[in-house]
This record gives sequence, structure tokens and C-alpha cells, in this order.
Amino acid sequence: MDRLQILCFAGTYVLALAVELARVFVRSPLRWYAGVGLTFLGWVVQTLYLANLAMARNELLPVTSAFESVMVLSWVVALIGLYLMLHWPRQVAVGFFTLPLALGLIAGAAWFVPRTVGREWDGATAFWGTIHGMFLLAGAVCASLAFAAGLMYLAQMRRLKSKPVRRFGFSLPSLEQSERVNRGAVVAAFPLLTAGLVIGVLLSVSELRKAKGGGASLGVPWYDPKVLSALGMWLVFAVLLHARFRPSMRGRTVMMLTIAAFAFLVFTWVGVEALRLPTAHGAARTASAGGAP
Repeated sequence: MDRLQILCFAGTYVLALAVELARVFVRSPLRWYAGVGLTFLGWVVQTLYLANLAMARNELLPVTSAFESVMVLSWVVALIGLYLMLHWPRQVAVGFFTLPLALGLIAGAAWFVPRTVGREWDGATAFWGTIHGMFLLAGAVCASLAFAAGLMYLAQMRRLKSKPVRRFGFSLPSLEQSERVNRGAVVAAFPLLTAGLVIGVLLSVSELRKAKGGGASLGVPWYDPKVLSALGMWLVFAVLLHARFRPSMRGRTVMMLTIAAFAFLVFTWVGVEALRLPTAHGAARTASAGGAP
């Protein structure tokens, strides 16, 4: 039943993407309305799905597992894509980039990320654990937006160089628009991810010290694959932020660094589980949430 629910909104996003792709051949204004309508419908169905998860967990936002966090991330990406569709000129092919990104996150979560739920924390640890997750989620949203803007920039640059014949009113955001979105998203993502990672490190240190005293621990050692991949992601974002303020490194170089940073992000959230690498992050978990996919 759970996968059937996921298929409902994922399938609607696929139909919306098909309508977006049809702009290459169809120039009717009805196509834009159909694309926006299907995207909105898929987002509403996904909202209901996440609301059901939240009620089952008795939480405001379902982010108690990696699966739920990636699902929420895809939900926000779809919302951002819908917002851009409504506010940018109708000829701009926003859905070409945001819909595949949302679908990719959904597919990664549904097929590779465990749906197990972490052991309950209490007191200050529970509070800071929630803050840790929210900072990382917000940073991931900004990173996803930067990634989409980077793809739009590279696509438009390639298009301008090849100078194709434009026939059906199909267009991409200008290089300036894409770079502005990318810059804002990167500048916002770095401090959010930094804060999330620092809080996570402090929590792990606290839990590991607790273990030395004979108590139960949820700490994650520094050599854990998730920790190492998260550190790699942070370093790439640090280089990316530095490059944003160096004129000699702007343009294509910055966009390629954005793609590399997003790749680290996806590997941290999805890749470690997909490759079944041994990780202590979430090791003390139960399968009460319905089991692995």
C-alpha cells in the first residue's frame, strides 16, 4: 500500500514532466496549464502522504528517518519548481530540471533508503537532534535549488554556443538568472549545512562520552562513511562558496562545483545505504516503521 501511494504522486509528476517535454512539439497555451495542474496535483497528493506519515509519528514534520527526510526534500523541491513555473515566463522550461530532480529523490528514497526509525531521544539531546535534522534539511533544499540552477546555466550556455533554431517558443532562463539563483542558494546552503554538521558532531561526541561511562550511545565515530561523505560535501561547498566571490572562477567552473557538491549530498543521504556501506548512523534502530523497502 505504501509503495502504491508513492506511485500515485510520482506517476503524476511523471505525467507533468511528459507535458513539459511536449513543449518541444506543442505550443498551445493549454500545455502550460496542464503541466502546472499536474505538478500541483502531484504535490497535493504527496502532501497528503507526508501528512499521513506525520500523524502516524505524531510529529509536525516527518523527518525521523532518512527515508522521510528525502521524501520531504523532494516535496520542497517540487514546491519550488511549481513556484518558479508560476512566477517565471511560461516559455521558460523550469519543469525540465525541477521535476526530474524531485522524481530522482523520490525514487532514491523509495528503493534505496531504509524506512527504519531512530531510537527515541529525550531531553536536550532530542531537542538538538531535531535542530540538527532541520538545519541539514534546509541546507539540502538550498543545495538542490543550486543544483537545478547550475543545470539550467550549463544547458543555456551550451544552447547559446550551438545557436539552434528556435521554433516553438521553448526557452531557458538567462545565464544571469540562473547564476543569481545559484549564488543565493549556495550562500544560504553553506551556513545551514555547517550548523547542522556542527550540531551533529557535538551530539556524537556527547553520546560517545556517555558510552565510555557505561551508558547506551547513539554516537557516530569520525571514520563512519556518512561522516566522511558529509565532510567531503562540506569541503566542496566551502570551495564553492569561495569560488562564488572570485570572478576568475565564476561561470561554468562554479556550476560544475555545484554539481559535485550535490553529488556528495546525495551520496550522504542515499548512496551509503544504497551501497550497503557499514555505518553506525542510525544503527540502533528498529524496523517498526514498516521495514526496509
